[in-house]
Amino acid sequence: MCRIRYTLLLVWVAVCGLAHAQNQQITGRVTSQSDKQGLPGVSVIIKGTTTGTATDANGAYTLSAGQGAVLQFSMIGMKPQEVTVGNQTQINVELADDAKALEEVVVVGYGTQRKIDVTGAVAQVKGEELVRQPVLSATQALQSKVAGVQVINSGAPGQAPVVRIRGTGTLLGGADPLYVVDGIITEDIRNINTSDITSVDILKDASATAIYGVRAANGVVLITTKRGRSGAPQVTYDGYVGIRTPASRVKMADAPLFAQYNNEAVRYDSQTDPLPFDPAAITANTDWFREITRTGIQHNHALSVSGGTEKTTYLFSASYFNEKGILRGNDYNRLVLRLNNDYTLSPALKLGHNLSLANSNSVLADAGSALLETTDNISTTSPVRGSGSVYSAFTNAYRQAPLVPVYNPDGTYGFTARNNVANPIAQLDYTNFEAKGLRLQGSFFANLTIAKHITVISNFGIESNVLRSYNYSPVYRVSANQQNAVSTLTVGRSNNARWLWTNTAEYANTFAERHTVKVLAGFVNERFQGDVLRSARQDVPPQSNYFYLNTGNASTATNEQTGTLETRQSYIGRVNYNFADRYLLTATARYDGSSKFPTSNRWGFFPSIGAGWVISEESFMRGKTPFDVLKARVSWGQTGNDRIPASAFQYTIASGLDYAFGPDQSSQQGRTITNLIDPNLRWEITTGTDVGLEFALAKNRLSGEVAYYQKRTRDALFLRPIDAIFGDLDGSYLTNAATVLNKGVEFGLNWRNSVNTSFQYNIGANVTMNRNRLEDVQGGLPINDGGIGNGQFTTRTAVGQPVGSFWVWQTDGIFQTQEQVNNTSAKIEGTKPGDFRYVDQNGDGTIDDEDRVFVGSYQPRLYFGVNGGFTYRSIDFSTDWYANFGNQVYNGKKAQRFGNENIEASRADRWTPTNPSNTEPRASNAVPISSTYYVESGSFFRINNITLGYTLPKTLVSKAKLNRARLYVTAQNALTIKSFSGYSPELPGGPLNSGIELNAYPVTSAYLVGINLGF
Repeated sequence: MCRIRYTLLLVWVAVCGLAHAQNQQITGRVTSQSDKQGLPGVSVIIKGTTTGTATDANGAYTLSAGQGAVLQFSMIGMKPQEVTVGNQTQINVELADDAKALEEVVVVGYGTQRKIDVTGAVAQVKGEELVRQPVLSATQALQSKVAGVQVINSGAPGQAPVVRIRGTGTLLGGADPLYVVDGIITEDIRNINTSDITSVDILKDASATAIYGVRAANGVVLITTKRGRSGAPQVTYDGYVGIRTPASRVKMADAPLFAQYNNEAVRYDSQTDPLPFDPAAITANTDWFREITRTGIQHNHALSVSGGTEKTTYLFSASYFNEKGILRGNDYNRLVLRLNNDYTLSPALKLGHNLSLANSNSVLADAGSALLETTDNISTTSPVRGSGSVYSAFTNAYRQAPLVPVYNPDGTYGFTARNNVANPIAQLDYTNFEAKGLRLQGSFFANLTIAKHITVISNFGIESNVLRSYNYSPVYRVSANQQNAVSTLTVGRSNNARWLWTNTAEYANTFAERHTVKVLAGFVNERFQGDVLRSARQDVPPQSNYFYLNTGNASTATNEQTGTLETRQSYIGRVNYNFADRYLLTATARYDGSSKFPTSNRWGFFPSIGAGWVISEESFMRGKTPFDVLKARVSWGQTGNDRIPASAFQYTIASGLDYAFGPDQSSQQGRTITNLIDPNLRWEITTGTDVGLEFALAKNRLSGEVAYYQKRTRDALFLRPIDAIFGDLDGSYLTNAATVLNKGVEFGLNWRNSVNTSFQYNIGANVTMNRNRLEDVQGGLPINDGGIGNGQFTTRTAVGQPVGSFWVWQTDGIFQTQEQVNNTSAKIEGTKPGDFRYVDQNGDGTIDDEDRVFVGSYQPRLYFGVNGGFTYRSIDFSTDWYANFGNQVYNGKKAQRFGNENIEASRADRWTPTNPSNTEPRASNAVPISSTYYVESGSFFRINNITLGYTLPKTLVSKAKLNRARLYVTAQNALTIKSFSGYSPELPGGPLNSGIELNAYPVTSAYLVGINLGF
């Protein structure tokens, strides 16, 4: 009996040991062979069984398997791999790219999906593509890379570009996309070093964006930053240095031509003597643009350290960006620190954080002053971008007379009393503006697997942005038109803070190996608070160590504070269904509440639905067509836009309005409502439809996509007129009254091929055609905008036209004789031979506003990008081109004349009695009227980037204890072909006034050398 018991005991021990071996806990991480980044959604299956799991957002997985078991790692778009389990407890795997572009994993709202499973319009740009451009912000590098995404860059250091996704869908609300960085919602991404980015995913249609509800009408840009991986520390350094120059110049008249022109103008206009400028007395011939500009210098340095263990991984990076702009004294620099950590506490629980700290400094730059705003503001009189700023030095350099010297012989600044243009050098010397920003951004997350198929994620994000600025104007006198009698110091301080708490639970399961279901549900809470305090005092001493308010005259103190408090609460849901990798269905919903609207309109419901059919997986298609992948998709959804001031629906009381009252009519302090509001304001609603076809051929070497979209924004904010009897100061009130339509076609094509192990190449192109139109306004009048500082406006937003269309008089040649002038009743008062003839559109014999015509807008009808490159052994080459066509721009600086300003050299061929030109009018100092003469084509073609690199041989770099060393040279904006006579046809602005060149910073070209090192 004892022997039997002993035998049973041995059998039990063996069985337990075998069971223990079969249940060995395996952990690891799956990364991409190309960029060493974690791959989410990789299937990890024990071969021959249905037991398995999938990697999380960082590529990590946990699985129980016995010794001798074979783990199969597979992911669409990557080459599968098998690993046999030994006695190890950690198995890390690198998967190679299988060149199936449609089957990559992309980031979507609150998760990831295989590209093949996505039923909406989603595009992805890898981080390695972005770093090829020497830019401050990742959005600048997106230009030319994604169909449906228009990026309008500025040459100003530290300036964020304007981004429009599938057109402009609003008038007075915020038109920028929503940015989400590692789950943190933000308005600006200039605090992110491009080298820290893994990918940028752009959600373009309502099916993809509806999960973000009221914030997503203008599209969503998702940014994922890099993370560490287990293993020995990996150290990388990326740096470059180079110069920046203006991409183009405007040839201006020299001193003799200027004097001749203005003397001629005085003679024609007033027939008075003596003439203002004596050619014989000219002693200077100043090139003002050359005087205010310099060769800009730009350099960037980025260092990162990453590594970790099975339980903890880390990535630390530090970067420093510095740019000296082409405008003299205009500088910008930024220091960014980042720390991303992951902690695996157990197979079921993982914690992590993403932290970044950015410190920036702007000198003579708009980049700092723009951040003083606490929220998107509505402007009913939108100024031209940069108006009134130091950037007006470019316009003053354009207008100032060349015969004026920079300095007089006695050392004072040169000027002429014949015009009211400032000396641009004096303007820069007497401008003292500096802004310092400190921005903290972070997210803390926990991933908990509470059951086999259920994962709960909690993410708490914070953002704090503090900006301090000062602007000092000293006492000076250059001329009667350029002077300041009392010194003034203006100090600004902005504090913005946001927290966002997101909680989601996802259920994912596959039934009968053919039905895959994912269900996501969650809630989001958000709070934003910001305030701006501005204070000023006069009589502050001119030394910089006295630039404090207490050094000024206390009796002159002024103070102003504005602020906002916004809260949001949201409930989100999404269902994904996949049948046999052929039939796809996605449904999302978000229920949003926002404090920015009255109680009756505070909540909104934003649904979407999308369907996809992978036609190439049908039996009648497999192996019988040239398509490796063929997928059709269709989607519909609604999103919202709440980017209005938080108090837009509330009355405000104006104080300080004294009035006489009582028998003695004594002065009493009064208050009143000076602006009427709509107490029923609601958010703008955008309804979008998308139909697309995705394909791949030639063994997945050729891939592409074509899509048609239509998005209609209703309840767009508009100004409705109101009778003056109601006491509203501007005679209008803000309400939901307009409908804006955008519709278009996108097309993209990419070819990737490996000729052999030594030579690989790729080329791609994308094209976007968009039509924008204001469809309807309920009781509203057209909005005139685009003022250029001479009493003229240039744009009108009206029904049937694109938003912000140019609305001007149409020229029809030039009056050649006085007889022609006398025989024409339809003319401007004071018309003389050599002046423009304007078309009397309605035939009433007069030229007035009824004769203005729409001549297009800044929104292009078509824009496209081309990208390509190759690697041959140790040599790599890449380039990308960008162009847009069919849009118009307005040469505002050319039209801003009052008398005796400079002219462009092309005006030398103007009309005279002996030179009967029919295109260039006579010399005149009359204030120009807005006409087609100043409207020019905004079409252009640009080579955005050319990069040539060389990777040093490993035998050489290993001697320096390096793993990798690459040298490269880059040319940015190397060539621009344009017909516009101004500095640049890229002219950022608001929806109502884009495309006007006035006080605009010219786009620059850059030539740099750089190095990439790996330790």
